[in-house]
Amino acid sequence: MNTKFGLITAAWALSCGTAFLIGRTSSDTAEKADQAASLSKSPVSSSRGASRGGAAEVDSGKRTRRTTSRSSGRTTAPSEAQLETLQAKVRELKDMSDPIARAEGFLELVRNLGPDEYLSALAAFREGGINNEQFGEYRLLLTAWAKVNPLEALDYAKENTGTPFARQTILTAWAKNDSEGAVTWARENFDNEGDENRANPWMIGVIEGIASSDLGRATQLLEELPFSRGRGEALEAVFTEVSAGGNEDAKLWVAQLTDPKLKEGAAARLAGELAQENPQGAAEWASSLGPDVMKRSAGTIVSNWAEADLNAARTWVAGQSQDIIAASGPSLVEKMIQKEDIATASAWLADFEGMPEFDDSVRTFVRNSAQEQPEVAADWIMKLTNERDQTGTFHRILRGWEQKDKAGAMDYIRNNPVPESIAKRAGIIE
Repeated sequence: MNTKFGLITAAWALSCGTAFLIGRTSSDTAEKADQAASLSKSPVSSSRGASRGGAAEVDSGKRTRRTTSRSSGRTTAPSEAQLETLQAKVRELKDMSDPIARAEGFLELVRNLGPDEYLSALAAFREGGINNEQFGEYRLLLTAWAKVNPLEALDYAKENTGTPFARQTILTAWAKNDSEGAVTWARENFDNEGDENRANPWMIGVIEGIASSDLGRATQLLEELPFSRGRGEALEAVFTEVSAGGNEDAKLWVAQLTDPKLKEGAAARLAGELAQENPQGAAEWASSLGPDVMKRSAGTIVSNWAEADLNAARTWVAGQSQDIIAASGPSLVEKMIQKEDIATASAWLADFEGMPEFDDSVRTFVRNSAQEQPEVAADWIMKLTNERDQTGTFHRILRGWEQKDKAGAMDYIRNNPVPESIAKRAGIIE
């Protein structure tokens, strides 16, 4: 059995086990938490990067709290010795290198945990940090605890974690069984710190939890969130359920949204999916929703269209208004470089030189050409319409250029217009 098959099987086992524990009616959406930061006391973050394993803030795991649970027949709190044995078992399972055995072991563990044992189990699991492969088990423990005692689980997460991952996971599980209880907690425990544009991170977890069973309520909560990255994360969770009903149902859902910005974002998300099969139809549908939706959707439509038929995508772009051409530009430039060459993309971009709305296309060109043809990329940097943008972009490519061909980079700087700080860095001027 190879490693890839083992990892897939382990992930399947965890998914099935979690479904058994919390009575799921559909699959969880992909994790959106900054896993690397979930063990630290850093400010709340909504980054989605992968974990490298951090230092855990270890809870002693010795305190117990009398809890009640319909799923547990235990009537007495576990002894100190029992908790120590449990923690040793958790550490043993966590250190297993076989992902299938580790997944199966944790599934068996959570089936037999008493309500007073989760605190110790989580504390032991968090000792020494959590690496990327262990986050499935971490989520499983949090989810199982949420079924038994969500408030205690949330108290623990609030005291011992600094980012939304744990609390969002718990709230997602709780909301599946008690949506309004989870909604109430999310509202009562959120402080926007005077920032009206900050989305409630706890509501994101709630929305993920109820989207599969009550799409209308999930949509209502989604529309209450302010325009922000957090709302984008919640949209992804809801959109997973929306798209499961098929394209026509998804179109109807988008059309009924009342918040203009949310409607634009959802439409762009759907347009990208539609464009994978019918880019022309996707463009027509987006256009029917108005110019703002079309502009927001243009890039993702063109990206999918150009992947399948670059010439057709280029022809469609040429027939659009200038604002739609500008919105399509970065995607088209990137695909032209990938599928044809840098010279073709440069020639297309030359028709829009000096226009501020095409600066995004210029930056895309620079990013995709700098390694192969740094001189051409540098020429285009100086055509950006903002001097500060020129300077920042030039500094970003110069390090790689110097590593690859320092003499060539210095020769270019000596003989061509460059930002003043670049000339100073190269020693050309003092």
